[in-house]
Amino acid sequence: MRHIKIIELLKKPFLFDRELAEFNSAFLTKLVGFVPDPKANEKQERRLEILKDEETLLETFLEPLPRFEEWEYQRILENGIRPLCEQEPYQIARILIGATATMIRLCKHQEELDEEGDEDSSEIWCQRLNQSDRKYPNTRETLIHTLTFACEKVYEKSPESIEGLDQVLRNQRWKVFKRLRQHLYALNPSEQTLPWIREFILQHKDYDKLEHHYEFQQMIRTACEHFGARLLDEEERTTIFDAVLNGLSKENYREWMGERFTEEGFLQWQHDFHRKQLRPFAHLLTGEYQSYFHELEDAEEKTLSDEDYSPFQSGMVSYRSPSSPEDLAKLGDEELLAYINDWQEEHRDEDNWLVEINIGALVGAFQIVFKDTIIPNEERLAFWMKNRDRIERPIYVRAIVQIIQEQVKEQHYEQIDLWFEFCEWVLSQPNEESDDGVMRSDESREQPDWGRSRRAVGDFIDECLKKDMDTLFTARESLANILRLLCTQFDRRLDNDEPVFLNRNDQITEAINNTRSRALEYLVKFGFWVRRHDDTDNVSEVTSILEERFKDDAEYPFTMPERALLGMYYGQLLGLNQTWAVEHTAIFFPQDDLPVWIEAFGNFLRFNQPFKPAFEILRDDFVLALDHLPEFEGGEITDALGEHLFSYYLWEVYPLNGKESLLERFYEKTKNYPQRWANLSNHVGWSLGNSGEHLEQGLIDRIVAFFDWRLEQKEPEELRKVAFWLEAECLDPDWRLDAYGKILDVGQIDSMGRSSVLTVLNEMLESHTAKVVECFAKMIDTIDQNDTIYIDADKAKPILKAGLNSEDKGVRENAERAQETLLRAGRHGFLDI
Repeated sequence: MRHIKIIELLKKPFLFDRELAEFNSAFLTKLVGFVPDPKANEKQERRLEILKDEETLLETFLEPLPRFEEWEYQRILENGIRPLCEQEPYQIARILIGATATMIRLCKHQEELDEEGDEDSSEIWCQRLNQSDRKYPNTRETLIHTLTFACEKVYEKSPESIEGLDQVLRNQRWKVFKRLRQHLYALNPSEQTLPWIREFILQHKDYDKLEHHYEFQQMIRTACEHFGARLLDEEERTTIFDAVLNGLSKENYREWMGERFTEEGFLQWQHDFHRKQLRPFAHLLTGEYQSYFHELEDAEEKTLSDEDYSPFQSGMVSYRSPSSPEDLAKLGDEELLAYINDWQEEHRDEDNWLVEINIGALVGAFQIVFKDTIIPNEERLAFWMKNRDRIERPIYVRAIVQIIQEQVKEQHYEQIDLWFEFCEWVLSQPNEESDDGVMRSDESREQPDWGRSRRAVGDFIDECLKKDMDTLFTARESLANILRLLCTQFDRRLDNDEPVFLNRNDQITEAINNTRSRALEYLVKFGFWVRRHDDTDNVSEVTSILEERFKDDAEYPFTMPERALLGMYYGQLLGLNQTWAVEHTAIFFPQDDLPVWIEAFGNFLRFNQPFKPAFEILRDDFVLALDHLPEFEGGEITDALGEHLFSYYLWEVYPLNGKESLLERFYEKTKNYPQRWANLSNHVGWSLGNSGEHLEQGLIDRIVAFFDWRLEQKEPEELRKVAFWLEAECLDPDWRLDAYGKILDVGQIDSMGRSSVLTVLNEMLESHTAKVVECFAKMIDTIDQNDTIYIDADKAKPILKAGLNSEDKGVRENAERAQETLLRAGRHGFLDI
């Protein structure tokens, strides 16, 4: 079947050969692209006839099609294009962006294209960008889902390309690309995406008219939770919230409802609208807005979720402090303290409504004063440290912590003990969730939220532990005390199971986005910080803090994100205190609690390189992993397991075959998934290619035995990857050529995309002419089984020339056979060698 051949072709390494970049881009563009509706002309004529009859216009809608049957196209994108996104996400994303833009253009009649606007009806034919809510998604939806996957991979694997991707998406006309940007920002709130998110929020004009669409509200909610008050200043928030509350016309509702109009119905409609519009901003609501939102929430039994938002939507604002840093610096300490506690009159500038005067901007001005005026003045600094309990809004405390972090970053350690004492005080503030259900905020003096201040303390500790910092070893006790608090206290999201990212089952991502779980990462860093000062220390602080959380009666047992993080760092904990880590292995990887074990051990495999001592400690876990491969989601963990098991075979932990061989058991367990075999072979080839020119003979012998064993299986997908062992300089050239020849004898090597192989053959041509020519001839022999062939003439001709000029009859015959095959394939450029 042709889609299977295409998927196999897409697994070839030639797709990322720089020398073939132009060809490959054109090939992939054609593969994923759409062609015009075959009835386009007929529909256009019909449209002109009935342009005023909107009901009949439905029959003139253009329907561009892919070049394949619908089910074939879906399989090509799912099994062929998506794996490419793991290797070159930015390149593939750009191709898919172009294909999507072309597809939408082909859906439009010329008069529609001539109109201004971004409407593409994507909210109808693709209601969710990353998943389908229907059993059989349409081809346009499949294209968008694949594009979304590629863009997500750019953020994950190619952060250097994020800005370029964002610019390409911005350059597109259609609404679906705006939806995609909002989706990506929701998944990836960061300092880089912050201005882009603000731009979307502030340029949106319909807060008073249309309900937020799905991606837009998701972006707002995630950003509000991540950035807090930094996202929008008070003026910006007030403008948006007032627009929401002033929206919806009673007259329009009356006209719409006709005789069914009632005041009660209008109020319910209005309240529902207000609730849905304010919900994404919940973390930024204060004062009357917050109280009103809570009233709306309390009046309804059903909690709003992302799924309650429709997939469609039925000049930059600046902010300013009410007082400049210069004016604040002139105030006495008592006056300044009273001012920041009392000021909350957020409003628009009377002369310029685009300027918002708010607490966020006042905090920025306060930070400048604290750094430049208060810290250098011993008396003033003493006042603020002594009167810290009188700071009523936690946002100013967070501002101080951020300033002291900046002090450490700039290598100013003069007051480091004072900073540690201040941080311990921050962590002593109320952290438990309130029973009254009131929404808290770090800007509020009545309902203060200390969560972001605690997070700032964690960031400060992280700064102190960095390798390029000169934090004195005398700070050990203070650092440990703060880490103990961070690692053992209540964390709302973790302890209430409130994910940071909805619809995304990645526990490591959750872990690094919550304060307490992230503190576990800092705890490990602390251990290595101690070791840099004393390489014999057993870092008892690290083990005692973890033991406190491991206890059956721990106040806050480890949550799943924390379990995943501990599995990830188990290898490093072995390095810090192997005896302790071994004694607690069963707690790190509880085999009697399979979901926890899968997360912990899966992330150990995912984030740790194989090392021999670990296998002896975790042998039973490796065996259990083989018995539970289906429970590991996706193929990443399975591939990592294979890489570990191959390394242990290579280090003679167990034999290649037999009852004791976990490597053989891995192949038995994955026999129905040849892609796993191929990925392991590719990993082995990559590792050999990066091993230099010399390898221990015992390792070479085991590699050769492994190759012979895999060759016996004759699995096409696997052998295609084994072929690239040819580039491993640590292996004998004669053996490499013989091995490649054996693979070619199986007849499973595709005849396209051999540029890298030809490069290696050319490098060995002078010293191994006979075998190089033989391999080349065998490679060309496969042309009879293929419809097309691409051979780089500049790399192939030297091999043919050497073979044709050889004094060895067998070598000449191989070269002549290859030349004849090429000529029969229409490659007449090889006639004159």
